[in-house]
Amino acid sequence: MEITYIVKFSPETKSDYAYDLIVITEREKFIVPIRAMGCRAILDFPDTIEYGLVPVKYNTEKPIMIRNIGEKKAKWQIVCPASFTVSKTEGILEVNQVEQLIFNFKPSEARKYNEELTLIYDGFEASVPISGEAHNDNVYLSKGHVTADPTSITLFSHQYYKIVNKSAVPIEFSWRAFATEAEEKEKKDRLIKQLSQEEAEELHEIETNFTQGDDEDDEGSLDSDDSYDTNELQSKVVRRKEKALNTLTRKYQAIKKAVYDDKMLFQDEIFQVEPLEGKIWPNTEMTCCVTFRPQGPY
Repeated sequence: MEITYIVKFSPETKSDYAYDLIVITEREKFIVPIRAMGCRAILDFPDTIEYGLVPVKYNTEKPIMIRNIGEKKAKWQIVCPASFTVSKTEGILEVNQVEQLIFNFKPSEARKYNEELTLIYDGFEASVPISGEAHNDNVYLSKGHVTADPTSITLFSHQYYKIVNKSAVPIEFSWRAFATEAEEKEKKDRLIKQLSQEEAEELHEIETNFTQGDDEDDEGSLDSDDSYDTNELQSKVVRRKEKALNTLTRKYQAIKKAVYDDKMLFQDEIFQVEPLEGKIWPNTEMTCCVTFRPQGPY
């Protein structure tokens, strides 16, 4: 035998509705979910984002419009792959509202990039292909090597060369202490590790001093008229300890930030390069100078 029930749905507003219908028989009890989808946010977004051929290590921008063509407000989020960045990663769009996003592509190597970004909104996820190809542009040095003239100690000599930019975009240059970004990162990681060890040693020293009571001075100890009771003294020691720890933490945070922000420019006591960094506009060139200052006979 069977029985049929008719469920009538009369929504009052454009919104989602959810109800669980409970069915009970002589032997069992089960739930029949009833779901009704109301308004939906629909985002108008390009199916693909293509940059085409771009110079390596040059930031190329592409404006993209995102629009809510649905029937309700949409909260959206964009997750970009590592090679690409976007000016805004999340936001809220009202119905028919439009917003412009700037996608940036700054390739570090001359190769093809075929990746995907993820657009998340209203419980949905959409994968959007994003691609570009980087190539080495027409930028070169006027000399393959620089040979300094023999010079007496305490004197100096100059040699000049040019950086020529025959490309259609401005380029930024800098003379670094390391040949590759991987070597720079390895050096910075070693410095950060060393700083972390020094910070741990100083933190341990502070903990030890306060545990042994070496940090208590005459001001924080009980005097003859018992101006402080035990709880007050303990609270004072705890505050002084926290202050010392916070000061030490801020100190090492500042040092580590300086290490991360350091461009690792070329530095040497015998050879100096000027300028160490700069920008060269399209179809122009810049003259650089290498100064040789011998410190002793070699």
